[in-house]
Amino acid sequence: MPDIRCREFSDFLSTKRDHYPYSDRYIAEVHDSPDKTGRTEREHMVVWFRANETKGSGSYSRETPNRSARRCYNSLMNAASLLWIAEAVGVDELTVRRAFEAAVAAGDYRRACGAIRKIITWDMIYALT
Repeated sequence: MPDIRCREFSDFLSTKRDHYPYSDRYIAEVHDSPDKTGRTEREHMVVWFRANETKGSGSYSRETPNRSARRCYNSLMNAASLLWIAEAVGVDELTVRRAFEAAVAAGDYRRACGAIRKIITWDMIYALT
């Protein structure tokens, strides 16, 4: 399966814009993570992917570092972040809109994340990096 290191993906994301329409709309209308690090989804995702290559700290501590951006993407439990990543890498607007609508319809954040990943897979994200 295609993959890149979390640190490499973090560096890639650091070059993207802070705001995109669907992730901003999800934050404003549905849910914004209370655990977000940084002021924007870009800052949050840059830090989050980079930190996965460490043992972390506090509630984000882990036994062993995770270097797989694919694994990070597939375990991410923040629908706004998943939408932001899709928009940042350049997934087409129609697909992002479908994912946004599926997330809103799903309700609960776990189901919302699953609904997004059914439409926007890691392979789609990887292909655009």
